[in-house]
Amino acid sequence: MPDNIDKISTAPASFMDALVESDRFVRFIEKSRLEKESGFLTLCIPFENIDPLAVLELNGDSNGTRFFWERPDHEMAVAAGNRVALIKNTGSNRFEKVSDQADALLSRVSHFSEISHSMAGAHLVGGFSFFDQPLSGAWSPLGNASFFLPEWFLVRDGQFSMINITRPWNAIDSLDGIRDWFSNWIHDFIERLSTNLERSRILQDDTAPGKNITCLEADHEHLRWINNVQMARDGIRNKLYRKIVIARDLRLRTENRVSSTKLVHFLRKEYPSCYSFMYQLNGEATFLGSTPEKLLSLQSQYVKTEALAGSIPRGLTATQDTINEKKLLESTKDREEHAYVLDSIKEKLHQITDSLEHAPRPVIKKYANVQHLCTPVAASLSSEMNAVDIVSRLHPTPAVGGYPESGALHHIQELEQFERGWYAGPIGWFNSNRRAEFSVAIRSGLIRRKHIQFFAGCGIVEDSDPEAEWAETRLKFLPMQKGLEYATE
Repeated sequence: MPDNIDKISTAPASFMDALVESDRFVRFIEKSRLEKESGFLTLCIPFENIDPLAVLELNGDSNGTRFFWERPDHEMAVAAGNRVALIKNTGSNRFEKVSDQADALLSRVSHFSEISHSMAGAHLVGGFSFFDQPLSGAWSPLGNASFFLPEWFLVRDGQFSMINITRPWNAIDSLDGIRDWFSNWIHDFIERLSTNLERSRILQDDTAPGKNITCLEADHEHLRWINNVQMARDGIRNKLYRKIVIARDLRLRTENRVSSTKLVHFLRKEYPSCYSFMYQLNGEATFLGSTPEKLLSLQSQYVKTEALAGSIPRGLTATQDTINEKKLLESTKDREEHAYVLDSIKEKLHQITDSLEHAPRPVIKKYANVQHLCTPVAASLSSEMNAVDIVSRLHPTPAVGGYPESGALHHIQELEQFERGWYAGPIGWFNSNRRAEFSVAIRSGLIRRKHIQFFAGCGIVEDSDPEAEWAETRLKFLPMQKGLEYATE
């Protein structure tokens, strides 16, 4: 049962009933009919300050289309479900095609709200694959890019919550029909949440955690990884690139159902400084994780990002933690790796910004089991680019690709010998109010019924130690493996 929920308030339903009967709503519909023959209507109303992840659970559509994104320590979370429109790409030029289709789709949305907030309105949620190529096998349900316009998009921003509700419409729809649809929708939504909340109190889950989970890692995986790191170092010595990020996957199987929302809930509790995310399209495949790496935050003309590279484990004691922190700050290998990421971000942003600022030296960013070198970066855009166009310029950073980019990317797939899919790609949301958030989807996994695939990578430079890098990947897998034990029903 979701934490700290006693009942679901009916106040949003009363607010909606009054809103659709107002003169302002009548004028809104009349104006929409004059401007568009068809499209989408989005109404934004206040909602109870409830955990968006709990709403996903209580909505009960575990096999539908769902999205969740949160950074707990920023007190911002969103959840969405029930697509009314889908943008999906399976070929090349995924950024350009999604950008064009998103602009066209959002231009067809008419928005009505009495709330003045940058998150009031229609949103598109989804993500991109790492490489610009068609995906096969387990990744094919997601395409190499997909975003959906949700029927409902719930926002919790601190102590304030609101919900955006979207429906298709055309000019022949009657005013009374539109009013009835929105009123009935919110009443049904709240009733469903309330019914499932009561049911969750009665039906207690007594399944032992971690039951029947089988790790499918073969003995030769260790040797293959050692060989891959050595080959990556050879590429650096041969001046093919100066840094390259290579990853590996960990495959598991379970005889029981995996609850995606339970897994995300475990991750966000364990790693509140990370971005927790979940993207599910039609219940065929769910991509989720908890990543420390921000790709971009956009608000109007202002972009924030960060260079995050170079890592060391947390210490078991405060003294050991401080010793490790000092080691990381003084590590030539990690400082070099970090500098590549920062230089690449600066090069890419200088082409589209009027001003750019960043911290003079990296700081330490601590997470539950690891600490990283981090340099925050902020910039002001020189033109009104949409969020996808900015994402296309920043992806991939050397933190997940390499440096120089062209040389490293060319060799990643030869070394890894598995399909990255959406691993280390951009995932997030954006709207027509020039607000967007995208993270880099590392520390992530793909769930397909009883088959699970987790991913972890390491930045390789000339003096990287293959055994140490293997140990680092095992450390990065641990959060997902522990979460899987918690979430297996």
